Amino acid sequence: MDRFEFQLVMLQQGAEELEKKIANFSTILQQLKTAAITIWVALIGWVFASKIDVLVPLGYVIIFGFWFLEATYWRVQFYYMQRAADVTEFLNDERALDESFNTRSIPKGLVHPLGYLKTLKMPSLWRAMCAPSIYIFYTFLLAVNSIVWLISLKTAL
Repeated sequence: MDRFEFQLVMLQQGAEELEKKIANFSTILQQLKTAAITIWVALIGWVFASKIDVLVPLGYVIIFGFWFLEATYWRVQFYYMQRAADVTEFLNDERALDESFNTRSIPKGLVHPLGYLKTLKMPSLWRAMCAPSIYIFYTFLLAVNSIVWLISLKTAL
């Protein structure tokens, strides 16, 4: 097996590894949402069962904690999605692919192992927190927590 054939095999393995990592992060993100809802609902249930209304603001801590955690994982997933986009772009670029086969070389950074490329930057934590798949869910939880808090304050008066 010459160097180019080896690189082709490593490119294939790298693409498969990217798919696995992205899928794993999708699972983790779904589990985080499930855990956030479970813990938040348990807290609200505890508040109503024990009639300790001062614990409702603890819901904000839970929501912001999971929001931050999910945004952190989303950043890593987004990095891998960028890597997958680079591989796909290379494989769909006829000119680059022809050049690669003519020179029997694959561009640096596209083969496995998937190290960090200087050309790819991690999105900021703020950008991750503002990703629609994240902020819509947690903003909804914040709104519901606020309504629950208002109801608990009104019933306490």
